[in-house]
Amino acid sequence: MKNFLEKTFQLELNNTSIKQEFIAGFTTFITMAYIIFVNPQMMAASGMDLGASFVGTCIAAAIACFAMGFYSNWPVGLAPGMGLNAFFTYTVVGEMGYSWEVALGAVFLAGILFVIISVTPLRQWMLNSIPMNLRIAMGAGVGLFVGFIGLKTGGIIIQNEATFLSMGNFKNVETLLAALGFLLILVLAIRKVIGAIIIGVLAVTVSGLLLGLIQFNGIVSSPPDLKPILLKLDILGAIDVAMISVIISFLFVNLFDTAGTL
Repeated sequence: MKNFLEKTFQLELNNTSIKQEFIAGFTTFITMAYIIFVNPQMMAASGMDLGASFVGTCIAAAIACFAMGFYSNWPVGLAPGMGLNAFFTYTVVGEMGYSWEVALGAVFLAGILFVIISVTPLRQWMLNSIPMNLRIAMGAGVGLFVGFIGLKTGGIIIQNEATFLSMGNFKNVETLLAALGFLLILVLAIRKVIGAIIIGVLAVTVSGLLLGLIQFNGIVSSPPDLKPILLKLDILGAIDVAMISVIISFLFVNLFDTAGTL
């Protein structure tokens, strides 16, 4: 197994080890695992089946991560991202009135165009034309967006009609626990403790279990049925003049979102 990993991922050449990669991979997983639960909820708001969306999110992330690891040998985790799912549910389906099947067809067509751009020099030309300060700003924007979602989900910030945002109620146990978890990760990271994020996440999770905030239902269960959404995309419905702007929006948001993240 060690020889296989060395041959496949060239660990010594990249100045790393199996232990270091395992810790890094586990950290990446628990950091991005929130999308497993958040994405299906957004998809369900568009009318898609919640359980099937959960399975679809997991399968899409797994295939993408395996392809990135074994084909590209690049330590980057891939999964459905925040932003596009909100545009899908609340704009294309919610405001514009398209069915989720047609919206999925638009996503598919945008994905085809994205692949074409990626395998040709076009994408590299586009990214190289972006000034460095704007590239840095794109990455910062993605980080701020994800951080904003975390603070909102933890109850640390809440909606306020007068000022748009205000501090949450720290008398709430969940909010206090989220803030303490964030503070723990921050302190450990500043002190350069290896696995700071893992320690923080596990500490909050265990605390939530002890306080009865999390209902433990076991480790393994049968996955929900994927049939309610499997291959239900309406490509012909998406091939419409009115959908061109939607497809282009999916394409360019995805292009700049991935560029900023990477």
